[in-house]
Amino acid sequence: MKKLDPVTIEVVGNHLISTVREMGTTVMRTAYSTIMREQMDCTTALFDPQGQLIAQADHVPSHQGTLSHAAKHVGRRFQLKPGDVVIMNHPYQGGTHHPDIMVFKPVFHDGVQVAMAACLGHHLDVGGRSPGSVATDARDVFEEGLIIPPMKLYKEGRLVEEVFAMIEANIRVPKKTMGDIRAEIAAINVGERRVMELCRKYGGAGLTEIIAGLLDHSERLIRGDLSALPNGRYDAEGFMDSDGIADEPVRIAVAVTLEDGSVTVDFTGSSPQVRGPFNCSLSSVQAAVYCAVRYMVNPAIMQNEGCYRPVSIVLPPRSVVSPEAPAPLSGRFHTMERIATTIVLAFNKARGVDAVGANHAHLASFSASGTYPGTSEPWVLFEVNGGGWGGTRHGDGIDATFGLMANCYDTPVEALELDYPLRVERYEFVTDSGGPGQFRGGLGLRREVRYLSGEGYFTNRSEAQKFPAVGTRGGEPSLPSRQALLHADGTRDTLPSKITNLTIRAGDIVSMVTAGGGGYGDPRIREPDLVLADVLDGKVSAQAARERYGVVLVRDGTKVDTSATRALRANLGSTKQD
Repeated sequence: MKKLDPVTIEVVGNHLISTVREMGTTVMRTAYSTIMREQMDCTTALFDPQGQLIAQADHVPSHQGTLSHAAKHVGRRFQLKPGDVVIMNHPYQGGTHHPDIMVFKPVFHDGVQVAMAACLGHHLDVGGRSPGSVATDARDVFEEGLIIPPMKLYKEGRLVEEVFAMIEANIRVPKKTMGDIRAEIAAINVGERRVMELCRKYGGAGLTEIIAGLLDHSERLIRGDLSALPNGRYDAEGFMDSDGIADEPVRIAVAVTLEDGSVTVDFTGSSPQVRGPFNCSLSSVQAAVYCAVRYMVNPAIMQNEGCYRPVSIVLPPRSVVSPEAPAPLSGRFHTMERIATTIVLAFNKARGVDAVGANHAHLASFSASGTYPGTSEPWVLFEVNGGGWGGTRHGDGIDATFGLMANCYDTPVEALELDYPLRVERYEFVTDSGGPGQFRGGLGLRREVRYLSGEGYFTNRSEAQKFPAVGTRGGEPSLPSRQALLHADGTRDTLPSKITNLTIRAGDIVSMVTAGGGGYGDPRIREPDLVLADVLDGKVSAQAARERYGVVLVRDGTKVDTSATRALRANLGSTKQD
């Protein structure tokens, strides 16, 4: 290969990034469901003919390794032709979990395939025993919904109507799901057009050569950044509340070995394969590992297959991170969050002052269902809410946002209330939820939604009730998550983090409270004026200001009592930093 000039690398690389972003915008503006249209639980990407990632939109990081795995599977399985579109969601053939439906379209120039456009979207429902296809107590993949092996939805530009009909017949809300699939197809058509523009400029062979150079360039940059970290083996462990069936913690054990710009992530010691749907298939484990490693390097490095080349993964067989089919895995996202967070904890041991407080490591997610008032038309809602990020030496953690593996939005109140017979009654930060520290962990959120009409089902699929975010370098842990069902008659059911198909009736309220992030550094050396600002903003209570931060406020709570604060902190002392 001839040496590529840096201008071409940047111009073509940014054209590809612009393309996948435009593809993502297309999905969001044409999708029917709130989960894709408003929450952006979708991803668009481009691949070379071998399934190597060329570019991926800034959507859901958990889809990066999964789409790559599926693209390679599609490339091996089919002899693709112009106009073909492949659809799939099979979790043991490159997919993630049942609601994530992928579509792929090959891109040809002068009769030769030069790329493949792809889109993945989380769909409101794909069947199974629980509305939303999120049963937290499923025993195998067959309880979790419709399985779509890789098959051609379009053959040389002609729709295979039987495939659409088969999918439509197996889901609760076909209008929205089929509309969302068509939105995905619109996105890959955009990707095809934009890649063909590059082919007209550089030629098919020329573009292939440039893409190979882009991948090599990203690999060099990743290896350079990883080389700056000290060689060695760094261990960490994390836990999930349960597997949805047995009320026992699920262990994620991680050993990160750094060696001259390469990294090996070994999961030996993780829990055996679990009975509930929180196992994690290969494609999802890859995504979690790649995402966590990417957080350790320069975010400006172009995201492509070259970023993955320095990474090796060791998976113990028949474990929670390497299950054997047909083990259930629809809840694998929560496992991915715990995997990524645990890898970051391992990297903390190599990063010194650049260590970070843990993030909330979960989604407080739930599904609800029912029928629209005065009709027999069913509706299904799936909603996800984020929590706090950890503090760093540069500042406080981000409040109430998604974790390492997601990059979604909360559903706007107006969009939720327009689409469903529901009303959002509370939507706020949770005081004191962020872990205390010199730099505080980000806050979790509280979102309470009232069910307005009829009767339906509610499923809670959350985490971090037992294992909230930990702090670092003297920082303290966050508050845990908690969820409840508040009945119209005034009674309250405190819920475990995982429970399926509770009956919900008009007047009942779903209450979701998410965990905050862990703190960074000794909270008793936090600037008193920052503590005061947090109290005035309602982020920290006056009691926590005194007890956790050693900051005393004057009687009306508007100023710091400097002398009393100095005396209290001298009495409390400070914790030693790692």
